Amino acid sequence: MGVTLVICLYLLHILTLTGAFAPNHMSELNLVSLRNRVESNSTTRVFALNFLDKFFGGDTNNNNNRNNKIFTLEEEYDLCIIGGGVSGMTSALTFTQEEGKIDKKVIMLEASSSLGGRVQSDVTEDGYILDRGFAVFIEAYPFARRMLDYENLELCRFEPGALVYTGEEEGTLFKVADPIRRPADTFVALTAPIGEFSDKLKVIPLLVHVFTQSIDDLFTELETDTLSCLKDRWGFSDKFISQFMRPFLEGIYLAPLEQQSSCMFHFVFKMFSEGYACLPKDGMKGVAVQMSSNCENNGIEIKTDCTVTSLDGDGENGFIVKTNRGKVHTKSIVLATEGNVAEKILSKFSGVDESEAQIQRSVGCLYYTFNSKVPVIEPILILNGSSRDPKECPVNNVCFPSMVASRYSPGGDANICSVTILKPAMDLYAGKMDELDTTVRKQLSTWFPPEFSDDILNKWELKGMYNIQSAQPAQFGGVSPANANGGKDCSVFRKAELPSGLFVCGDHMATATLNGAFESGINAGKAAASFYERQT
Repeated sequence: MGVTLVICLYLLHILTLTGAFAPNHMSELNLVSLRNRVESNSTTRVFALNFLDKFFGGDTNNNNNRNNKIFTLEEEYDLCIIGGGVSGMTSALTFTQEEGKIDKKVIMLEASSSLGGRVQSDVTEDGYILDRGFAVFIEAYPFARRMLDYENLELCRFEPGALVYTGEEEGTLFKVADPIRRPADTFVALTAPIGEFSDKLKVIPLLVHVFTQSIDDLFTELETDTLSCLKDRWGFSDKFISQFMRPFLEGIYLAPLEQQSSCMFHFVFKMFSEGYACLPKDGMKGVAVQMSSNCENNGIEIKTDCTVTSLDGDGENGFIVKTNRGKVHTKSIVLATEGNVAEKILSKFSGVDESEAQIQRSVGCLYYTFNSKVPVIEPILILNGSSRDPKECPVNNVCFPSMVASRYSPGGDANICSVTILKPAMDLYAGKMDELDTTVRKQLSTWFPPEFSDDILNKWELKGMYNIQSAQPAQFGGVSPANANGGKDCSVFRKAELPSGLFVCGDHMATATLNGAFESGINAGKAAASFYERQT
């Protein structure tokens, strides 16, 4: 026992010298948290951790402990999914759920500490849910319906339509209503000073078009930019476009209307018209939680905090995936990363050009919490239909998520406000977040009645701020735009045919939507299953 104690003390000394123990404010540090802090380990540190783990034991029920365990042996798999976002998990589930695939070895490697990719939420210590960038779940998405249990998500619906601040009357919002689903709002819809009266009538043929055309039909139409489509095809006035269509669509696709696809416009307008925008009761992370649980139940091995460093062919045996935690030998691969990451990983293969990257859309989001009355009690989106000056008026849209799904706040009088800031304003205020906060408060204080002004300016707490650089791939123009209904060929990347058994998925391989991520993942999963069948 004395010898063992000496060995343990020596190994602890090694870990201290190699940085495993860093100054922290935790009252105690267990072995699991220690292991997670030694990610760029030398062989000595790996040995030290493994020895201490075996001697002292560990929390074997802890998912992070299981998923993050260092590879001690080179292991062989039938399929390796690189990337644990929605598309990657979809491909894994599609592959394993094919008849006869349940007993096959599948591993998923995720570089971050959790699954979900862009579909993530953080929960503060005091119980607020902050989605990583404001997003809504559109229940009409066909591939989301195929992959998810909506009842389990407990989707909470937004009211159709939107409130718009036009700047014409300070402290006043006007409603753009949906008279089809809310007939009682017909008068409000017709009389609201949003655009011209004729614009309300012009919406009717647009609705008829998206209702009567299938999704496939909408994507076979001649594609233009969305601004041209709104003006030339549907005849909407500049005022209506500026006050409603621009903030609404730019809040969805994170790009100017001139850089959005008309086919994507018709698609999303159809989805909003046929279904509801929603929030899952536990935040957008509920999607990732449900899918990761399904992956575990289907026997998929998951390793988080596992960064792929290289991808090499292994002759007739498939591929070798090298990671910061060891090697994986696999017969086939689904690469389910963001498009630009996929470009870097695949650049070594002949024909894949990394010289011109796919355009990525970025967005910012601020969250404010408060224990006072909510300016808008309806579960509805609020749009900036007034000035678009990024310096003085950086806000594009606002939502009070706690009015849509109550669990976004801890209850009682607690509430939360989400504020979306588009790229021009985020770029302008880069490195000046305090100034952005002040400007946002000033702008919002004019949107609502005067009794809310003091709370907004002085009492709302800035709870979180996100600047998401790769929130969405571009869908119009540039390299390989994400506007492919049905998905692109997952065995081809940027016109280059990939080695047999290597497939790519992600929203960049279909449409720049959550639906596109699901669709592309299904395509890749099926392709991997067909490849496996041909090999056996």
